[in-house]
Amino acid sequence: MTKEIKRNIWSKFCRQFSMTNQYRQTNILVSHKENKGKVKTTTYPLLGMSLLKKGRLIDGIRFCSGSWDSDRMTEPVAELKSPNKMILEQDKNGRDKRLTIETKDKARVCIEMQGDRDNDQYYNYIEKIAYSLYERRGYDRGNDQGDWYEAEKRVKETEATFA
Repeated sequence: MTKEIKRNIWSKFCRQFSMTNQYRQTNILVSHKENKGKVKTTTYPLLGMSLLKKGRLIDGIRFCSGSWDSDRMTEPVAELKSPNKMILEQDKNGRDKRLTIETKDKARVCIEMQGDRDNDQYYNYIEKIAYSLYERRGYDRGNDQGDWYEAEKRVKETEATFA
């Protein structure tokens, strides 16, 4: 099933899409005039998408994956300025399959979701953040559980920014 997402619900849709698809493996295809029709393909577990605004106007859309740096928890993967159209494709079971966002000048970001939420990616993210905290403490041993709990807290807070 394919449906166009109405602009007046983009904000709500971005939150719902992010929560539904966090930690799913994705292919992100970006095409625009600057790359002369070439398509850049990257594979990341998705953390979320958010609207970029100027005042009340939607200026762009950003897709983020997790960053292993405990001070900067998200990493922008793709960004599209001046979005005009958003189209969602779902499989026969109603799961999100592909999200395409276009601009008036035909720039496009296409996110293809694969498989289910990958809990290994979730725990790997927490592990990397816990290690980053351990590094920041100067590799001082004896607080591995504290680092893990702090990492879990920060990951949940980061996830909530997309909710």
